Amino acid sequence: MVNVVGKTIEDYDSERLLSAVERAIATDRVPIGDAKTLSNRVIKQIERWLTDKTEVTSQELRLQTAAVLDDYDADAAYLYENEKRLF
Repeated sequence: MVNVVGKTIEDYDSERLLSAVERAIATDRVPIGDAKTLSNRVIKQIERWLTDKTEVTSQELRLQTAAVLDDYDADAAYLYENEKRLF
C-alpha cells in the first residue's frame, strides 16, 4: 500500500486518480471512449512507478502523472497538472 502525503496522509486510490485523468483528457475534447483507454494506460504506468515506493507526496504523484500523460496528450497533461489553478 502506498501512502500519498499532502495536507493529510491518504492511501493511494487508483480510481480517484483515474477519474482526475479522465476529466483532464475529456476537457481536451477527446472522445470519452478514447479518454477511458488513455486514462487506463496512464494509470498502469503510474502503478508501475509506485511499485517500489511506500510513500509519495501528492505533488510527486501529480507531476509524474502529468509527465506520463504528456507522452500521449500534452494539452491534457497541462490541464491535469494545473487543474487547481485553472478551475
